[in-house]
Amino acid sequence: MSTGFTVLNDILDQLDIQPGDLVLLHSSFRYLRYLGMSPQEILQTILQRLSEEGTLVLPSYSWNLDRWQRPWKGYKDYFEQRPVFDLENTASNLGVLCECFRKMPDVRRSLHYWWSICARGPLAAELTARQEKIIHPFGPGSSYDLLQLHGVKLLGLGVTLNTSSLAFVPDFQLGDGHTQSLFTHQPIKGLVVDEFGQTRETNSFTLLPEVVRAVKPQQLIECSAVLSKAVRRADFGVTIQFSYSFSLYCQEALRLGRDACKAGSAVPWLLEYPLKVNLAIGHRMSKL
Repeated sequence: MSTGFTVLNDILDQLDIQPGDLVLLHSSFRYLRYLGMSPQEILQTILQRLSEEGTLVLPSYSWNLDRWQRPWKGYKDYFEQRPVFDLENTASNLGVLCECFRKMPDVRRSLHYWWSICARGPLAAELTARQEKIIHPFGPGSSYDLLQLHGVKLLGLGVTLNTSSLAFVPDFQLGDGHTQSLFTHQPIKGLVVDEFGQTRETNSFTLLPEVVRAVKPQQLIECSAVLSKAVRRADFGVTIQFSYSFSLYCQEALRLGRDACKAGSAVPWLLEYPLKVNLAIGHRMSKL
């Protein structure tokens, strides 16, 4: 048994990752090299921890077109260029572990042009099915909505607390009362190639590029005593390693988000993102 295997299992113990859990993993292999493990070994260790009763999920986005730039820049390029998304052949280019996981046996990938995921385990089929028909990636029936309903744990290995694909579920749930405009005003077309090699046109709302750059879930965690206490950490030097319940995150986001919207302010995780135009004008006028 390798030292890395022992160390990683100790980390998973500290982060309360248990057999049977549903886990969404965000990772940076660059910051996990201290383990002395290959990407395959890291994934296999996590899968063994979850057991056959657990389900592992990783992002499978293809929008990070320029790996030398920050991911938000890749999303902006994808938003503007709209390349075809091929379920079987388009790489998951948001990290080494994501692409390695995509190629593993028994892994299912969702056919969503903007926010594809890969999953393996008992919930994989449910989490990935029919996503090409979902009109809103953070709304009812979406992979992210289903992850929340099934009590997912967010696991971060080598990434900051600002890394979360699920962060926009509360924004969707805040609805028209939200003080900020995050999503496109109408569904956006995206061409996908399904598992049978057939090209299909999909239409879905998605995030505006500026939002992907501005979102900072860590700011919500820092202003919520309940959430701060619940976040588990197992850092190693500069490598950040954490986990938390997304249900609790969403609960606190909605509580503090509604308070912010009622006050006409930005939500805590988007403090640097502008308010809606009409709201901002009205706020300035009220000060005159």
